[in-house]
Amino acid sequence: MHVRRALALAVSVPLLLAGCTDDPEPTPKIPDPTTSSSTPSPTETETPEAENPEEFVRRWVEAGDEMQVTGETDEYSAMAPNCKPCQGFVTSVKDVYRAGGSAEFAGTVITDIQRYATNPPTYDVSQSVPETVIHHGDTGKTERLPGGKTRIRVILKRASSEWLVTYFGILS
Repeated sequence: MHVRRALALAVSVPLLLAGCTDDPEPTPKIPDPTTSSSTPSPTETETPEAENPEEFVRRWVEAGDEMQVTGETDEYSAMAPNCKPCQGFVTSVKDVYRAGGSAEFAGTVITDIQRYATNPPTYDVSQSVPETVIHHGDTGKTERLPGGKTRIRVILKRASSEWLVTYFGILS
């Protein structure tokens, strides 16, 4: 999100400044002759703007929501490789989809994120979760999990340039 803002500013500020001149008649600018060497273009290896812990927690929750409705577990799993509750969630989703099932879930709404502790980085996340409907393909059974407001505690760790979830648990 910050990268988009930076790009928008980089494009719009020069355009705005171009209109702010005291010179009543702009003089035409002749382009410089082309040289044989080209200007290097930005590469994907340039470091993106660092993601703060709160942004990461929001992205992790979104990845969990997406995992539930698609059965695609890789992104969520990679964000929490050593988190036992997270990997248990991954296994549950895989089991449902492997058996031909699916889930209906409208997505989590995060209402608040509060830092609980600094070391390790720990956050309490208040959220509103809609009803989840799980269709079990192997049995044909439909399971309904009620929606409601919950609070979870998420513990993070920094691994090189990215955040990882090491634990999460339900508070209420």
